[in-house]
Amino acid sequence: MSRTFQGPGASDVAEKPIHELSELRDVQPPAALVARVMTQLGDPRTPSMWQWLRRPFRIELKLSPLLIIVLTLGLGALFVLIGASMK
Repeated sequence: MSRTFQGPGASDVAEKPIHELSELRDVQPPAALVARVMTQLGDPRTPSMWQWLRRPFRIELKLSPLLIIVLTLGLGALFVLIGASMK
């Protein structure tokens, strides 16, 4: 058995439509307001500082095998020169 509790006077409320509010259905918004809202919806929002800092970022390095060999030989030569000059 399930019973629902209705407070005192809950059934006394008349469920009649309010005439003044029902007239608001026929009101058309101004064209300038509609255009402004549609423009704001069409433009992407700029992210806040917190959103900008939290977004992921990716760093891509595209190296050719020849460039890797040249960089390895150059760094090796640099370490040899630095090591020889420290003695």
